[in-house]
Amino acid sequence: MTTWENKPPKRFLVISTTGIGDTLMSTPALRALRESFPRSDIHFVVYSTRRELILGNPHLNRVFIYRNNIFSRILLLFKTLPYRYDHILVFHANDDILNFLPWFRYGTCLNRQGFEDPRNRIFPLRKLPRHSVKKRMALVEHLSGNSSNDYRYEFRLSSEPIRWAAGKLQDWGMRPGDRLVGFQLGTAGAFRRWPPEYFAEVAKYLRARYEVKILVNASAEEKDLVKDFAKHLGDRDFFFHGGTTIARAGALIQACSLFITPDTGPMHIAIGLGVPLIALFVPPDPEETGPLDYAKAIVIKKERPCNPCLVRKCGDNFCVRQISVEEVCQAADRILTSAKGFPGR
Repeated sequence: MTTWENKPPKRFLVISTTGIGDTLMSTPALRALRESFPRSDIHFVVYSTRRELILGNPHLNRVFIYRNNIFSRILLLFKTLPYRYDHILVFHANDDILNFLPWFRYGTCLNRQGFEDPRNRIFPLRKLPRHSVKKRMALVEHLSGNSSNDYRYEFRLSSEPIRWAAGKLQDWGMRPGDRLVGFQLGTAGAFRRWPPEYFAEVAKYLRARYEVKILVNASAEEKDLVKDFAKHLGDRDFFFHGGTTIARAGALIQACSLFITPDTGPMHIAIGLGVPLIALFVPPDPEETGPLDYAKAIVIKKERPCNPCLVRKCGDNFCVRQISVEEVCQAADRILTSAKGFPGR
């Protein structure tokens, strides 16, 4: 397919209305779309609670906020009514938004989830790569004819969350030169969650060997996990701030010398902010959602014993406990031997 770069500008509507990781995994494809069609208008539909991840993205001309309710759908259609899109690219969406795609004004709609409706010019892309980032890139490549292997995320924090996090860490007693290690306790689905007591044993080891301070990232709804963690660790040099915004949580993660996490949204936030990372993968497959060409990551992967995996119906995620405390401590040693400390305000 030949490139369109010498033809008139095009207008695209890109849809990504699912999780934190899904939103950040869209950013390399957005950059590739802009590079292939530098004069185009690129509009982006994002779920309302993920908007902080893409506000300020230099490749977007307009951002539309979405929620899964009838009022939000009507408002979205009203806001997009003045525009006719040459192409809609569905990077990732649930059925709720796909059901009213025909109401947009567009030429064709291309998606990577197998949705097909020739009457409304909705077509799936076949023979996709395995990794989710590459799947999104494949949609762009199909239209442009240009391939890209630049898989860097684009996530830019504004000055407000950075100032807030610096002040919060100083209030907690962080001094210049101190090192902070972050732990992600919660996940989207308990089946991929590493036990809090395992995290606590790693924290004990790192605190004793490196005198690091400990940050726990968890939502307000995950306080029981934090209590279990604290029961095994104690509350000395242990920081937790639940219920904050994505940007502020990201600013705290950015202050970490190391972030240890299962496969979940904050893992992708750490990648987007350039934070050294230990990623724990059971049962998800890092070949599909793991760090891609990210040199600061150590991935610990175990094979899932159940086939098929019960995923969110799993009542005992014993497979995750295949990852030992010792393995994670050894990976942390490799990173912390050269990690820099907290820079201060």
